[in-house]
Formats: sequence, structure tokens, C-alpha cells
Amino acid sequence: MEDINIRQPQQARPTGEVVLRFTGSVEKSELREGLKAAGTFRRLRWLAAAGALFIALLGVRVDAEGGSVNIGLMAAAAVYAIVFALLAPRRIVTHALRAQRAHEGADCVVDGTGIAALLDGADIKRLGWDEMTRYHETPNLYAVVGRTGLRNWVMILPKRLLTAPDAELLGAVLDSRLRRG
Repeated sequence: MEDINIRQPQQARPTGEVVLRFTGSVEKSELREGLKAAGTFRRLRWLAAAGALFIALLGVRVDAEGGSVNIGLMAAAAVYAIVFALLAPRRIVTHALRAQRAHEGADCVVDGTGIAALLDGADIKRLGWDEMTRYHETPNLYAVVGRTGLRNWVMILPKRLLTAPDAELLGAVLDSRLRRG
């Protein structure tokens, strides 16, 4: 029997060397700005409008003698729209702020494998470049958007935590790895 030597092309292996490391917390206004830039609120408002319209249409009845409107379903449509368009975005920001404060003092590390949150040298959360889909840049922050399984997530990286050259370096790293949203 003859040995077959199959050579696979070498792929660029991610390095573990740290490109950037910074510490700090994200403020509520930055969370709101990042989620808005990522389109989270826009999709939520479209969902609220579509759901409210569907509920309202269920309450309208047209027949040969004329039409009628079910006031209960119209009220339910208004409540649905208010909850999803006004209250849900505030709840999302509050939930994200609580989750961020639970890991206060964590370092954010950007390296060849992705972006990680480290607390006392141990990984809290590591997101690989393959899990990230795009990023958005505003004058104050970078919002990195990704998907893990069925869950979408947004990571907010404030520029105020970085020096000017580090913020430009982070932008260059994101440009080289992800598409701009």
C-alpha cells in the first residue's frame, strides 16, 4: 500500500498577540447611541408598527351594511405600539447597562482571535472574528454586531476609553476584519 501525502494549503492562523487593551465602563448614553447605530431600535419600531397594524386590522369589520370597529382591539393595538416603540427600547438599554455593570473593571482585549472581556486575567466572554458580522462607527464609539446561534448581540466600544492613535488602530482592525454597516 502506498502512503498518500495530502497537503492542505496553510491558512492564516490567528495570533494571540494583543493588539489593543483598555479598561472602562460604557455609559447609558453610549449604550443608547450604539444600539441606535446598530439598528436595534429601528427594527423594534418596525415590529411595533406592523404588530399594531395587524391588531388594528383585526378590529375592523366591513360588511354589506357598513363597517364596525372593535374599540377593545384598537386600544390593544395602541398599547402594543406604545410598549414596543417607547418602553421596550428603554428596557433594552437598562438591561444592557445592568449586564455591563455586573462585570465592572473588566479589560477589553482586541487580538488576532477576536474581542474578549477579561476580569482578573480570566475570560468572561470571548467573541471570535467569525461570530462578528459588521460594525458601525459614530463619532463617539464603535458598535460591533454579531450573531451566536440564534442570538444577535451588539458590543459597544467607546472611543473615549482609547487614545487617538488607539482609536484609529481599532478602526483599522475592524475595517480589515469586518464590513462596515
